[in-house]
Amino acid sequence: MSPFWLNDWQDADLSQLQQLFALTTNELDNIELLLASHHQEDDAGYAFILFSSNQCLYEVNASHDSELDFSGQWQPEETTVEALLFRLHRGNLGLSQQGDDLFANDLLAVLKRFMQ
Repeated sequence: MSPFWLNDWQDADLSQLQQLFALTTNELDNIELLLASHHQEDDAGYAFILFSSNQCLYEVNASHDSELDFSGQWQPEETTVEALLFRLHRGNLGLSQQGDDLFANDLLAVLKRFMQ
């Protein structure tokens, strides 16, 4: 499955992700990137990254001020399909502050792959 690169990262790739988060090359080894989204609202930017590794799902949530710098924020947290679905349906995961869909529908499409 090709990863979803969304919003401000529509034309991004793994090397740009590595640079933005100041990662070493081996930190992205053995992962399958599923979804990466970055969007800017006012003077702040927000990123959500979902990947799988060793049959587990991980998410990274990061933010920045006016400088596009995510250094030190690559802190993958293990997650589950159920937890992400709950946050999609009951929270604001994948939505802008105004309630616009940033990546909610794309995330749902990715999760359907794991629900089979």
